[in-house]
Amino acid sequence: MSNKPFTIIRFLKNIGIMVGISVVLVLFFFYIYLPASTNHNETITVPDLVGTPFESIDEFLTNRNLRYEVEVDSGYSENFDPEVILSQNPKGGAKVKEDRKIYLTLNANVPPQVRMPNLINTDLLNAEDILTSNGLKRGEITYVPDLRENAVIKQELEGEEIEPGTMLFKGSVVDLVIGNGIGVETFPIPDFLGKTLEEAKFQIEAAELRLDIVNYIKNDTVPLNTIYKQLPPLGTVVRKNRIIELWINGDEPPEEEEEGKEDSGN
Repeated sequence: MSNKPFTIIRFLKNIGIMVGISVVLVLFFFYIYLPASTNHNETITVPDLVGTPFESIDEFLTNRNLRYEVEVDSGYSENFDPEVILSQNPKGGAKVKEDRKIYLTLNANVPPQVRMPNLINTDLLNAEDILTSNGLKRGEITYVPDLRENAVIKQELEGEEIEPGTMLFKGSVVDLVIGNGIGVETFPIPDFLGKTLEEAKFQIEAAELRLDIVNYIKNDTVPLNTIYKQLPPLGTVVRKNRIIELWINGDEPPEEEEEGKEDSGN
């Protein structure tokens, strides 16, 4: 048994020895024991699962000592089949420990719905951008006579006009009717000369023109009850709904007789 007297130097020396032993034990635990017991230096490379059918991944991940969880909110891409993996976290190629959980997002069975935007009077280029930003596709383009050049006149789906706000499946193909900037088509006025009023009415209706005034004035240069003058004159280029005025050789029929003819025609 030592009889050395207690001194401060001796006390500090003993404290230093105890601290040194503690540091060695801590380093041993974290850098030798813990890595050896938890495979600290052993990692697994996460496989790239994007595009893989969900039904085939269970055994695939289990064999690699990995777990997975499917996210509640699925996504959608027309480039993948339903229930194919769209994204994963961690991504393919990441280094993780064994038993790490991989979070998966699947492609939905049914495309989500989006609202049809209002493209009317929008120019074609902007209309295409709006469709794309809303997850829709531009289909066929049809040009029609209209003064609104290169502007959308109608928006259609499978031949039916679509009202703005209508719910459509994402990826739906929208056809556009575009104005050609020329306006309503023009055509030469039909020849009514030498025809009867009934024959002229038939032509006028077929050409989508409008009969306005019929003048009955005798003129011995043409057969009775036939047309000898028309306005606009023959050779004029007109549009639909143009007003037509006619001159007929003969006396104006009484109103009752005229009504009787119209009734018999009906």
